[in-house]
This record gives sequence, structure tokens and C-alpha cells, in this order.
Amino acid sequence: MPKQLTIYDIAKEVGVSAATVSRAISGRGYVSEANKVKIMELVQKYNFRPNTFAQNLQAGFTKTIGYIVPHIGNMYFANVYYEFERWASSHGYMTILLNSKGDYNLESKFLKSLKEKHVDGIVMMGGRMDERNLPENHVREIQEMRQSIPIVSCGPEAERFGCNGIYTDDVKGVEELLLFLKSRGYKRICFIGGGDQYYPSYIKKKTAYVVGEKLGLEVSVRWLTGNEVFSFSAGYDSLKILIEEGRPLPEVICGINDYVALGAVNCALESGLKIPEDIAVTGFDDVSITTMTPVHITSISPRYEYFGKKVFNSLHKLMQAKTLPTGKTSLIKPEIIIRGSTR
Repeated sequence: MPKQLTIYDIAKEVGVSAATVSRAISGRGYVSEANKVKIMELVQKYNFRPNTFAQNLQAGFTKTIGYIVPHIGNMYFANVYYEFERWASSHGYMTILLNSKGDYNLESKFLKSLKEKHVDGIVMMGGRMDERNLPENHVREIQEMRQSIPIVSCGPEAERFGCNGIYTDDVKGVEELLLFLKSRGYKRICFIGGGDQYYPSYIKKKTAYVVGEKLGLEVSVRWLTGNEVFSFSAGYDSLKILIEEGRPLPEVICGINDYVALGAVNCALESGLKIPEDIAVTGFDDVSITTMTPVHITSISPRYEYFGKKVFNSLHKLMQAKTLPTGKTSLIKPEIIIRGSTR
């Protein structure tokens, strides 16, 4: 394979410096007309294309961003990423999307790879950023890496890692939901899906109890154990267990996300329950499946377009400033999207 032509080869053939060739090609800075003509003739002759990556790396940036999620098939992560990438690409950045499958060791490999690729910044969603019982070595890894690469976390514990954080205000989301349900006359409400080992569901659980008591509602929380607590099956199985217990059912099932809510909807319909007449169902995240069911699901929206823009702006400021993150956090106020699964 022939050696790739460089600006040094052109410089040698013309008899000028590589800097002169670079100025001639970019059009920035002075180059004598005679040298410029010679240089551009060789550029055309050899069909030369400058190595943009190498130029950017020499300038101290690569215009690339790493973006790590635990499950790209989950539309919550996909939606935030889509909006983020729109803003990133409009500012000339290429985004490298990595799917960790919730494996913290795989996250570590990704982080190492991104560092070797000299990315300008990193965004992390879910995974270790949401884990309450995270081993200290996984925390330190982020703390050390963010000293050389700006990192933005989309989780409520960003300060623990020393990162800037952009995340949905789950406290406000639960408050909005319970106030709405009370206004519709509901009193007995049960949250399903999720687990205390994850900050987002733990925060929702704590808030549900506090706000429920304040509003005079009977709030209960029934988590399942296992790794698939945010899935369709978690919602289906949770409601199935409640039905089989033979006790009076809650008036409302609140899925910790829309996948859980969808599972509950399917279980209810298969069991002969009418929605919302016999039982109401709500979810969180407002992903597209909420309107792909026989009954459209009321859900709490994180306002994806604003969310993605906010994450990019936070990271962009850090990358431009070339300064370390300060642990600054910013909350995204969610909004309730009312549909037919509640009266």
C-alpha cells in the first residue's frame, strides 16, 4: 500500500515549510502568490486531502465526543441521545455512542478507549451513574478521568464523581403525578418496577411516600428483585402478583417507567380489567410506546429536546473553557402528559 501523502511531502517538493503548506491550504495566514500556486498545483495533482483529525489533535481537540448508555434499546436513553447528537453535530462534533449493557467493567474499557481516542468530552447516562452501592474504585475512575477530560453525568449523584450533572427532577415528577391523580379522585396508588439500588427509583419511592402522606393518599411501593426491574415483564409480573393476592387492587398502578407501565396495561387487559374504569396506569419517561397500546398511557415527560440541548451546552462550555468540572448540577423540570389510561 503506497505511503499516504502528507503536507511534509508537499513542503519538501515545493521547498517551503510545512506551516507554509498548511497556511496555503487553509487560506489562513500569508503565503506568497508564487508559493501558493506551486502548492495548490501539487494538491490538485496528487488529489491531496489533509488529515483533519491530525490537524485537530495538534490544535488540542478532535471534535469528537463519547456518549455511554447502558441500553440503547431503551427509548429514554435513545431519545436524550438523539437530541444531544443533533446539537453536537450542528456544532461540528462527531459523537461515538457506546452501549455498556449496564456492565461497569465494560464502561471502564469504554472510558479507556475514549481517552486513547483523545475525545474532547464524555457524557454518561445510567449505569454506574445511577448505582447507589457502587464500589469506590468505579467512583475514583471517573474522578481521575474528569481531571483531563470534561465529563457530564445525566444522573442525580454527579457531584459524587466531581462531574457536572444534568438530570430530570424526579421529585417534581412524582409531585406532579400525585397531585394530578388526587385531582382525578384517586386515593389508592401503587408504584411498581425499579429497585432501591438505583437512585432514580429510590428517589421516586421516597418522594411518593412523603408526598402521598401530605396529600392524604394511600401510597404503596412494590419492587421486584432481579436485574430486569425496569422491563415490560416487571410491570406484567408485578400486577399479576397483586391480582393473585386476592386483595382489593390499587386504583392506580404507577410504573417506574413506560415499559413497566406497558407490562401492567397488558396484564390488566388479559385479566379482564378495563382501563381506566377498573384500574388506571401511569408511567415515566413519555417514550413512543405510550401511544402504541390499546390504551394510551399517561406519563411524565423529561422534555427530551430541552434535555438533550441542556446536556450538550453544559459539556460544550467545559470543552471550550478547558477547565475542570466543578460538580455543578442542573435539574430538568418534567411535565405530565395526560392520556386515556387515567380518568
